[in-house]
Amino acid sequence: MDELLGRKPSTGKRLSLSLQQLEDTLQRAGLARDLRTAMASLGGPLRDLAEEREERQRVWQQVFDRHGAQAKRLHASAWLAALEREGLLKRLANQDPARAEILLRQALSVLQCLPQRGKTLSALAAACLGDAHGLDQGQPVATLVRRALCMDIQAFSADEPWAHVGVLAGGGISSTVLVLNLHAEGHIDGGSDGATGSIVHIAAGHGEPVYLTLRQLLRDPPAWAASPRPVSICENPAVVAEAANALGRNCAPLICTQGQPSAAVTTCLNQLARAGARFRYHGDFDWPGIRIANGMIHRHGAIPWRMDTADYLEAMDSGKPLTGRPVSAEWNAELTRVMQARGQVIEEERVLQALLADLDLRVDDGHPIIATETQSQ
Repeated sequence: MDELLGRKPSTGKRLSLSLQQLEDTLQRAGLARDLRTAMASLGGPLRDLAEEREERQRVWQQVFDRHGAQAKRLHASAWLAALEREGLLKRLANQDPARAEILLRQALSVLQCLPQRGKTLSALAAACLGDAHGLDQGQPVATLVRRALCMDIQAFSADEPWAHVGVLAGGGISSTVLVLNLHAEGHIDGGSDGATGSIVHIAAGHGEPVYLTLRQLLRDPPAWAASPRPVSICENPAVVAEAANALGRNCAPLICTQGQPSAAVTTCLNQLARAGARFRYHGDFDWPGIRIANGMIHRHGAIPWRMDTADYLEAMDSGKPLTGRPVSAEWNAELTRVMQARGQVIEEERVLQALLADLDLRVDDGHPIIATETQSQ
């Protein structure tokens, strides 16, 4: 560089030069008419990065602005704003505005078709997107639509957001809820010949447990009969089986989550709540059980049922060790501390007799909801 500029060799580690001096030298040597031309000949046209960035922002803003009115009509403005704020649409479109435009238009077309009443996910995808697999798990449009459906709910399971709007993921056959002695009055539309309602009615008449599928609950929902008693919820199917064996028709209404609630469980609870039902929940005294209980309280207004510190301590023996990451029992901070200190799991089957006593209609005619020491905390 020093040679080119006709000056003495530099001795320091840094080299400085005047851009004007460099341009004059290039002109005198006949190498280029100016510095910009010289740079372009070496590396291509010079780019104005700030201008390019502003143009990209303008194009992306237009993508969102063009669909603002439709999103507002669908009550999805908050979703559209979240997509813009969080960058999800850009990532799914690989930073391509044209691709993003297509994905956003498709997602809005699906949202416009909701809610449904028991339509399968593949049929919805075929009708809205022309591709039966367009709403499969992991597909970009499915991700966008699920983001919209989850704006107002915290889903327990992958298919729950779809179930919330009456769509059956996987046909709705594998998602089930185990119930005992629930009561229905015909069909939700006022008829008396609903198959689901008939199944529930017959099973309750014999005091027999029955599995209901998500498909039945969405396509043929019964008109649930509200009861003055709370609907009891347990975590393990063994509780339902033993209740049916011991109490039969004398067992209070009972629902089993079978661990983490499925879309069928959540749908059934939502339908019952709309019919005026109240809930109480009992589960295992372990961290997953505490997490489920927290969800039942938040999502469905359930009251803890024999889930306080005294119940835990009363059932303790030298049983199964408590492992895993602790979960705070949001209705009872003391329970979490005691469980950590004692380090034992108390499964529902260990307190089965107490639960059956609470469920026996012949004994508990006053149908009290079990009060806990923590309701005032």
